[in-house]
Amino acid sequence: MTDPSYFLDGWVMYADVLTSPQPDPGPNELASPVTPKGRRTRDALLTAGAVVAERDGLSELSVAAVAREARVAKGTFYVYFNDRESFIDAMHQRFYAQVTEAVSSAVEGLQPGSELLLSAIEAYLDVCLTNRAVKALVFETRARSSLTTTMVDREHLFAALAEPSMRAIGLGPASITARLVVALTSEAALIEMEAARKVPGARRAIRTLLSATASVRAR
Repeated sequence: MTDPSYFLDGWVMYADVLTSPQPDPGPNELASPVTPKGRRTRDALLTAGAVVAERDGLSELSVAAVAREARVAKGTFYVYFNDRESFIDAMHQRFYAQVTEAVSSAVEGLQPGSELLLSAIEAYLDVCLTNRAVKALVFETRARSSLTTTMVDREHLFAALAEPSMRAIGLGPASITARLVVALTSEAALIEMEAARKVPGARRAIRTLLSATASVRAR
């Protein structure tokens, strides 16, 4: 795989990962629907999952509840998803596809450093606010130590993509500070989800911390 630092903080690489052709599904995986009706049904199930998650929480996110919310037969769920875990992972994947689109647009033309990192964080937090149910689901899943392997991989990837900016700022070791920035950003997202609105103080605190670090290094 290409070195993430080749791209603008690696975000382009992450977009390529999400949009590039996927390998043929294995025996335990389901192929993505190819017909417009199939895609609409799959999207309707994912949207229904977000509604159930926001209204009732992770414990009530059952196959039956999702099918009922989507107004389809329970058996229809299994046409598109193997089980509840793969469904939750698909919700997470759709969320991060939206994150990738927003962040890629926000950092276009920027070089690794505090400005790029802060632009990416702002875009990420904005997407979280418009997808509160799914992001809340991720937080609840993490609290129960039941993240899927794919979710863990994505979180590690996002930390790795922040490393070039951390090196440019001079805040090291980059592999550690990048993970801390990701954790800080996740906490800010949680604060805003609890408030159900943008919290300027949380965003300002992140900007102050990163900008102050960059300023000290420039002296």
